[in-house]
Amino acid sequence: MKHKYFFLSAIFWFFSAPLFAQQFVNDSVKLFVDKSVALIKTHSIHKENIDLIKEDLYSKSINLSSVDQVAPFFADVFKQLQDYHGNLKYKGKTYGWKKPADLDNNYLKERLKDGKRVHSEVINKKVAYLRIPGNNDFRSKKIDSIADDIVKHINAVHTKNIKGWIIDLRLNTGGNMYPILLGLKEFIGDNLVFGGFKNVQNQSTGKWEVKEGNMIIDGVTLNRKTVLEHTIKSDIPVVILTSCYTASAGEMTAIALIGRKNTTIIGEPTANYTTAVQGFLINDQAGINLSTDYVVDRNQKIYKGNITPDVEVLGGDQLEDLNSDSKILKALSFIK
Repeated sequence: MKHKYFFLSAIFWFFSAPLFAQQFVNDSVKLFVDKSVALIKTHSIHKENIDLIKEDLYSKSINLSSVDQVAPFFADVFKQLQDYHGNLKYKGKTYGWKKPADLDNNYLKERLKDGKRVHSEVINKKVAYLRIPGNNDFRSKKIDSIADDIVKHINAVHTKNIKGWIIDLRLNTGGNMYPILLGLKEFIGDNLVFGGFKNVQNQSTGKWEVKEGNMIIDGVTLNRKTVLEHTIKSDIPVVILTSCYTASAGEMTAIALIGRKNTTIIGEPTANYTTAVQGFLINDQAGINLSTDYVVDRNQKIYKGNITPDVEVLGGDQLEDLNSDSKILKALSFIK
């Protein structure tokens, strides 16, 4: 029986092996596919299907004459990886997979078009409202200006009469989290580790902390020019508003405040972009962005999915009239 089993195994190998043994029409295509697969296998948190992905890429690419023809296949690669935070960058184009949204909010979708500025006001003379949208500072060129803008808005509404804060992240679709966290440093706290990243082996790969008034993210100290005119009390009530469009840096901002005393999240489940993404070069024309780590909060809770609000409020948004906004009204009841 052993010899018979060996013979059957050999037959299976004979029919399956040619896919990988055959010569590619173009060596550069094979090199591109092999380098991409190797990077995924080494760095991605989503690699359960890597052998099937490699086999699929080989079968589609083996007779192609140009990498230009291979690049579009990576939309399906990321779908198979279930990685909608990553993508392939090739010759100025992006190839990735956009997961269908679990929720939709037509009102906020329209507001995303023009809600690109920080906004602040005082509600009912006692509650400070601060809306922080996403940004496009992917090269970290505007950390100072974005953080300072947030602090200026805090100063504009912060008086001794303020009894609580509403930090609105409903229009925060992502970008660079550094300037947002730096702008909100005093809300986060002092002398604590308030979050970070862990890989699939549960090893720490990054740490967020505030130490003696300094914000340190992954070993990098962040500074800003504008200072607060009034102290933020460590126990002042804070409500964070989320929507189905709160994503990536917006979600990281919410997580940075989760676990803070007297802090509540109200709104909709977030968009589920809570992974750290790193870029890796394939060649001088291409790079691949992969989800490499999961984010953790100050209590070391790992987020492998979206953020579920403490109090769910679906819809009812009215940014032009905050006193008619369902999420704002619920937030006010908590601050009282």
